Amino acid sequence: MPHSISSCFDRLLKIPVRLQAVVSWYLLSLCVDGPKRTQSFAAELSKKDKSQFSRLLKEHQSLATDNLTELGRQVARKLKRTLLVVGGPWTAFIIIDATLHGRSSLHIQNSQRFNHGEGWVIGHQWTNIILVIAGRVIPLPPIAFYSKKQCKRRGMKYKTEHDRVGDYLLGLNLSDYLGLHDASEVLVLTDSGYDDKRLQNLIISRGWDLITAIKKNRAVKTAKEFQTKGSKTHQVEALFRAVRKQSPWETVRVTAAGGKKRRKFRARQLSAHLRGVRCQVTIVCSEKHNKKGRRFFACSNTKVSVGVIIRAYTRRWAVELFHRTCKSRLGLEHAGVIEFDSLISHVHWVYCAFLLLDEINAKKRESIPECQRRLTNAVRAVPFKKIRQLATRAGGKEKLKLQCERALQDLDAA
Repeated sequence: MPHSISSCFDRLLKIPVRLQAVVSWYLLSLCVDGPKRTQSFAAELSKKDKSQFSRLLKEHQSLATDNLTELGRQVARKLKRTLLVVGGPWTAFIIIDATLHGRSSLHIQNSQRFNHGEGWVIGHQWTNIILVIAGRVIPLPPIAFYSKKQCKRRGMKYKTEHDRVGDYLLGLNLSDYLGLHDASEVLVLTDSGYDDKRLQNLIISRGWDLITAIKKNRAVKTAKEFQTKGSKTHQVEALFRAVRKQSPWETVRVTAAGGKKRRKFRARQLSAHLRGVRCQVTIVCSEKHNKKGRRFFACSNTKVSVGVIIRAYTRRWAVELFHRTCKSRLGLEHAGVIEFDSLISHVHWVYCAFLLLDEINAKKRESIPECQRRLTNAVRAVPFKKIRQLATRAGGKEKLKLQCERALQDLDAA
């Protein structure tokens, strides 16, 4: 392994000396540009036995979790918080979203059938919670979903995804990442899959602001109706149809792709109360300028404008880009393991690899594919540097021939 890469991993991670080589090679196998990032690929790249990486994943799950947590804190502490949305008071975002990890069979430990709206998928579900500071994505340790059968086997109490997310947010200490901060500087973004009054009350009770997509049949009351006893609730879609004059359309312009693209939305807003939520919110009806794709949102901060709410919610796209990068570039779905504990370790190491690549990119301003190609070239250059070193030795002719043959064999294998 190139010395510069090894020293970078050792500096940013806290790994026992006896595991440094194995962990560094496994992380490098996730970072470089190559085929499926499996244990076999890591063994081929490092010339080590595959069983070493198997033991790393199976026996050292806490090592992966601890390093992901500490690495995220290191990156977050170095970032200078700035306002992320024009007109908004927020300097940090928490984005919650789930992703599916497709597997080949139901016989793999803890695998289930999931449907997120695009058909059934066999595999595992991970609820990812990412922190966005100054435009940088910092993944926090993900939440694994356990089936009832797996909970019974492990002696755990079964909890729904919303219950696990609630427990996670309740115990999340943002001071470890942000230092001293005001809770009102934090904005939580969720899609309609987390339109749950218990989660919404929990987020508001922590002092964080919330912008969430709500379902079109969510029960609401206007601020005036909430003060009138005996008034009925309305479905949010029906409410906006009934108050067209009181809530006119506004045009909202949103820039994307670093300011290169501009999109137009039409939006309406009302002050209202969601059923089961203890505070007043601003509800927004938004659609594209061609009158398609109508969606509904709720914002707990009633002082910001509808344009700020729409622009803030578009930042939720960062978690989708994070999922795509981890799946297509870092081998999130390539782990050829059966035991679920090994899979948990693999996912945490993948997120560590994302943070390491992002840290390198922050200095050179490269994309992740460009950084991966640069790391791949650095690894391929190692045997040739060894040849150059042997050429300067006295009497190193035979060793030089042997090293050349090995380098050629590696090229053929690649």
